[in-house]
Amino acid sequence: MRDLKETHPILAQLGYHEMIGCFDSETDLDRLGRVMRQDRQRYSVITENGIVRAALTTGQRFDPRDKTAFPVVGDWVTLGSLEANNATIPITGRIPRRSKLSRRASGDNYLEQILVSNLDLIFVVSGLDQNFNLNRIQRFLTMAWSCGLPAILLLSKADIAEDADAKIKALEPILHGTKVYPVNMHDTETLTGPLKNLNPGQCAALIGSSGVGKSSMINQILGLDHMPTQAVRAFDDKGRHTTTHRELCILPNDSGLIIDTPGMREAQIWFEPAQFAERYQDLLVPAQYCRFSDCRHDEDPDCAVRETALKSKRTTDLWRQYSLLQAMAVTE
Repeated sequence: MRDLKETHPILAQLGYHEMIGCFDSETDLDRLGRVMRQDRQRYSVITENGIVRAALTTGQRFDPRDKTAFPVVGDWVTLGSLEANNATIPITGRIPRRSKLSRRASGDNYLEQILVSNLDLIFVVSGLDQNFNLNRIQRFLTMAWSCGLPAILLLSKADIAEDADAKIKALEPILHGTKVYPVNMHDTETLTGPLKNLNPGQCAALIGSSGVGKSSMINQILGLDHMPTQAVRAFDDKGRHTTTHRELCILPNDSGLIIDTPGMREAQIWFEPAQFAERYQDLLVPAQYCRFSDCRHDEDPDCAVRETALKSKRTTDLWRQYSLLQAMAVTE
């Protein structure tokens, strides 16, 4: 296998090596890129030769009735040739996603909205000011788990919070193994710990409500004012919707990638059983030994899954995550 870091260092930095096996071996790597940003029907795509502007063409092969088929930030796409009198390059295809962060689209119909794709980790961000809300934090954590993705909780504004220890203590019943980092988004040293959870080529997404410091974190890591920010309202700590688009950023020193996302007022959970069951498949192996074939792995007697889960903290945490997801899938 060729050394991609030598032949295509940008693609390697973007996580191409994580996608090997998803591509045809004959794929022209010079026509391959990763969606960095989307502005309506136009895309900014990072390629080995730099950032290009791209767009879907008339008669594109994506089914217009299926919005989940269209490229989103984080997707790998194949590109055509730059045509005369056209400032954008046509997108000719989308590589199958290996993961995605989705939510339920607004409206009465039960439809999926894919926010970003090809992720390894979700950073859920909450402020330790008046933004702190246990129910909201649990919803964002569940949003990640339901998509089969691990989550890490970042508690911003730790430098000005007077009751941080009490709030962190209150989180314990809903964490289920989630790592927690109190951080100051304007102090790079406090961000070092969370970022160690990312390896070269891996990608994380920042999610949370407005004003919690997601864009400030990006700016601090990059060492420049890349993302616009605004102060929260002083009288209630409510965030202002500064970030209006999703954008993939390459972190310095080949330390991974982060996608900044606009603040969300609420996390509408999208349940796709196969998607989150894959995350818990090792936990569910003993299910065949449960007393009842329709065991819910909750309070049912002689549950082999529960018995196995309680043998270690890690499996117990996974079991509690899974049980929560199962319960929410019924009630949502």
